[in-house]
Amino acid sequence: MIKAVFFDVDGTLVSHKSKSVPESAKKAIYILKEKGIKVFLSTGRHIKELKNMPTNDIAFDGYILLNGQLGLNSEKKVIFSHPFDQEDIDRLVEIFEKKEYPFVLVNDKGHYMNFVDEVTEIALESVSTAIPPIQEYKGEALYQATVFIKPEDDEKFAKVLSKGCKMARWGSHGVDIIAANGGKAVGMQFFSEWLTIAPEEMMAFGDAQNDLDMIEYAGIGIAMGNAEDCLKQVADDVTSDVDDDGVWNALEKYGLL
Repeated sequence: MIKAVFFDVDGTLVSHKSKSVPESAKKAIYILKEKGIKVFLSTGRHIKELKNMPTNDIAFDGYILLNGQLGLNSEKKVIFSHPFDQEDIDRLVEIFEKKEYPFVLVNDKGHYMNFVDEVTEIALESVSTAIPPIQEYKGEALYQATVFIKPEDDEKFAKVLSKGCKMARWGSHGVDIIAANGGKAVGMQFFSEWLTIAPEEMMAFGDAQNDLDMIEYAGIGIAMGNAEDCLKQVADDVTSDVDDDGVWNALEKYGLL
């Protein structure tokens, strides 16, 4: 029996073609909550970004942010956090200040951007996101970084990271960097223990590489029809596209509506 459902945001709940959450998905979440099934957002985004997203008017039971590095309860209060180790922060700041790559550092309050190029603009436009302010890093704890590169540059960039970091691609021009032992599944494990809900009682929806561990952790992992092939290969099922009522169709198929 499914007791909790975890939703990625971009390309899963939010369509960047319509720049909205499909009405069928909103209705589905309402029905889940009415049935007592917990619903969670699980995203690489920061809570400040979510304030400007079409999901902002939906009441979730909890939030996994920054690919599992921060967790919030239903009142959006921090209940777990996993910042980088200082050694990894030092390396990320070195990359940021060198300005070889367009790079974002993320703390618990917001973002720092070093510079912007065409790849950055394409990446952020694809997820309907404004360019972060360009400013110097001020020394706070860091939870995530983002580099704007094409897939063919991944191998080269991976070599400049410290061993305590790993990459999680979320689009054709954007890659998040998180702790090597981090990921959305880490956040799911926290909520599993906090709410005494077993992984096999969880369902998860995603569409990108940074959803892989979440899809594998859940008892039922659903890849959207518009998902990357790597996700479809590990998912328990593949639903229709976000713009073709993918969330509703999967939840209906598994008898949750």
